[in-house]
Amino acid sequence: MSSRALSILVSVLLVLPAASSQAWGPATQQAVVTTAVHVFSREGIAQLSRLDRDIRDGAAVSTDMIANLYPGYATGPVRAVETEMCLLDTVRGDVVDPYFAYRLGVLGRLVAALTAPLLDADRNIRDHYYADVEKNMQQLPLKTSQRRLVDPVPYFERARRLADTRKDMIIKDYQDGVGFNGIAKATLAEDLSRSIDAVVDVWNTVLTQNVVHANVSDEQVRRYVLGAIEFYVKRKNEAEIDANFRRLSGLTKKTPDMAKRIGDMFYEGGLYDRAITEYQEVLAAEPQRRDVVIRIAEYYVRQGDEALKLKRLQQAYDFYAKAAQTNPLHPDAERKRLETEALIAERDARLEAARRSVEEAAQLQTTAEQQVLQHHLSEAMGTLKQAQAAYETVPDEFPTEFRAANAGLANITSKLSELKGELTQNAQVLSGVGFLPDMQRLAAGTARGLDEQGLRAILANQLNAQINELKAEYQNKLTIAPTTAQ
Repeated sequence: MSSRALSILVSVLLVLPAASSQAWGPATQQAVVTTAVHVFSREGIAQLSRLDRDIRDGAAVSTDMIANLYPGYATGPVRAVETEMCLLDTVRGDVVDPYFAYRLGVLGRLVAALTAPLLDADRNIRDHYYADVEKNMQQLPLKTSQRRLVDPVPYFERARRLADTRKDMIIKDYQDGVGFNGIAKATLAEDLSRSIDAVVDVWNTVLTQNVVHANVSDEQVRRYVLGAIEFYVKRKNEAEIDANFRRLSGLTKKTPDMAKRIGDMFYEGGLYDRAITEYQEVLAAEPQRRDVVIRIAEYYVRQGDEALKLKRLQQAYDFYAKAAQTNPLHPDAERKRLETEALIAERDARLEAARRSVEEAAQLQTTAEQQVLQHHLSEAMGTLKQAQAAYETVPDEFPTEFRAANAGLANITSKLSELKGELTQNAQVLSGVGFLPDMQRLAAGTARGLDEQGLRAILANQLNAQINELKAEYQNKLTIAPTTAQ
């Protein structure tokens, strides 16, 4: 990479957020680490640029996080770097995953800080110098050197000697009021280049060489695995978890406490099925773990509550039953199981009633069809009305029965309309030549449920009524009035 490209990159990276630090300023550390990523990729060592964001996130961790990851860093920074190099060499896979890249970023920050000038100078002068560097790192002619393998102790002894070469002159400039505009400004490009080189050298050694191992304990590997799982759970990317969990789990023997912590991470991240798998693994090793028993039972009760809200009664019952079985002392599990059992019984009774209604209505439809074939239209229409009433009792709670009822109702509506039409047409035929002209209206409007025999009875009654009226009329006309004597 050209010196101009490096200087532009450092200038751009000044806008990136970063955590506070003890050496270099926060933006300077970010610039050093991220420039190292591009140098590393440009030199063909490995393509870390695709993981640039993860590395920058690592370089931006808080001082509290560094203290948590490296408890001895404050008193032995070189030892902390060496330990991290050995650990990363132990856990590295064939592919650099995002968490490994994140840890490379943290390691890069440690290396950058360790190779900064004035590391052990008076705090006021040192902080003033680092603040001035933050303001003056633009357009510097940076130049990287040939790669070196890192044996941490001698490597950083040499790096510290080079960083302190002009320490006294820089301090004197600040004491004399010259400040950053003296030696500090003249040597800044060289000092930044040295820090970038150190970061690239350390990463190169970790990724391409076998680091001379200090003893990496099982506990260190377990802490790394737990940190990686927490990292992926917080990102809420199940694809990443799937891609890395098995490999991470295979790096060390999982203890019950470790499985419990992993389960808690999954549970708190909303990955409940994964959490229960881990908790079950804990119980397989330690059946009396009350903390795990309580957590599993709480999960099942909560799942039961969610299923109940959705009216999935059997699913709710199964969850409550699992909760009660897992933790018989749970205050609500058994009560909710019994309540759900009662709800299931009530539902089953309603379902049975709905099925009987559908069967009864279907049988009535069959009977009505037979009545139609026998020309008993009045009886057929009455039977269809009974079937219609039976279908209308079926609730939409049961989709299969409800669909069958709707189909039956549609069929009945069509059949009733057909029978009504037949009755209307028969009314005029049965009435004779123009006799009782309103019979068609009568049949259409008021004679529902009547068959041919019923219509004939109505017509006969109407005929007899009119004959009687005619008889009375003619009798009145034929009556001979009494004569008077002459």
